[in-house]
Amino acid sequence: MRKLSVLFAALCVLNSSFSKAQEKAVARVHYIFKHVNDTTQRDRHLRDEVVTYLGQHSSYYTSYSGVRANEEIERQLNDPTFDGKLIMRRRETRITDSYLIDKAEPSARQVAQVGGDAFALPCDFPQQEWSISTETKIIGGYTCQKATARYKGRDYIAWFAPDLPFSSGPWKLHGLPGLILDARDTKEEVVFEYAGFDKLENEDFLIQIPQKAIASTSKEVEKLRAAFAANPQAYIQSKNRSSQAVTVVGSGNGTAVRIGGSAATSAGSKIDASRIKSMHIQNSDDYKPSATTNNPIELTP
Repeated sequence: MRKLSVLFAALCVLNSSFSKAQEKAVARVHYIFKHVNDTTQRDRHLRDEVVTYLGQHSSYYTSYSGVRANEEIERQLNDPTFDGKLIMRRRETRITDSYLIDKAEPSARQVAQVGGDAFALPCDFPQQEWSISTETKIIGGYTCQKATARYKGRDYIAWFAPDLPFSSGPWKLHGLPGLILDARDTKEEVVFEYAGFDKLENEDFLIQIPQKAIASTSKEVEKLRAAFAANPQAYIQSKNRSSQAVTVVGSGNGTAVRIGGSAATSAGSKIDASRIKSMHIQNSDDYKPSATTNNPIELTP
C-alpha cells in the first residue's frame, strides 16, 4: 500500500484547476441507464440513474444515485423508530465517469471517480453525424423527433425534443436541435431511457469540473481503480483522511462504505453520522448484475 500512498500523494500536488468559472445549470434531465455489459448474461445488465445538467452552452453528465442514497439515509435517520441500524438496498451500479461538454470552446473533460475521489482528465470533444428523420413520437409529454448516428462502434437511435432548446443529451451524445430525451443503440445494449425533466429555479449548480478534482491521466486513474477494486478499505485508509463523510461508492459488483463526519444532501441539509451504529448493504432481489464485462460501451476508440 506504500506505492499507492505515494502515487496518490503525487497526484494530489498536480494542478487541479482544469475548469474556468462555468455557467449555472438551468435544467436537469434524468435517464435510466442500462448497459448489457456481459453478452452471455443479457438479463443481468448494469443499471443506474443518471442526469445531464443543462446550460445554454455547456452540459454535465453524471450519476444521480449518490443523491438518492443520501436521500434514503436522511429518510431513515428522520424516522422516529430509527435504532442506529442503517439498511441500504443496492438497486444500481453507480457510473464512475462523468463528462463536461462545453460547446462554446468547444472542449470536453472527463471526471473519473475512484473510491469517492474525483480525477479530471482531458478527452476528445465528442461529435456525431446525425441523420434526422421526420418520424415523431411523444416522450414525457414532449413531441420528439427521431435521429440516427453511428458512434464508437454502435448505431444509435435518439429522440430529441425541439421544444426543449438544449443541444445536449446523455453521456457523450449531443448536437441535435433539441434535447435528447431517449437514446439507445439498435441492439439495446446501451440504453438511456427518459425519466424526468426539472427546471432548476431554486437550485444552484455550476457546470464545471468539481473544485476538488485532481488533475490526472487515464493511465494513473486505471492504477488507482485497480488498487481500489482489489482492496477498497485499504485504499481509503491509505489516504489518511481526518474526517470522512457518509459515502456509498460502488466497487465492481460490491459496495464500499465510509462513515464519519457529516454529509450534505442535495437539499443542503446534513446527515449526522454519529447516530449511525451500523450499516448493512444488500442487493435488491431484482438487481443482480454480472461482474463480467465483455461488451464495453465504446466498441471502437
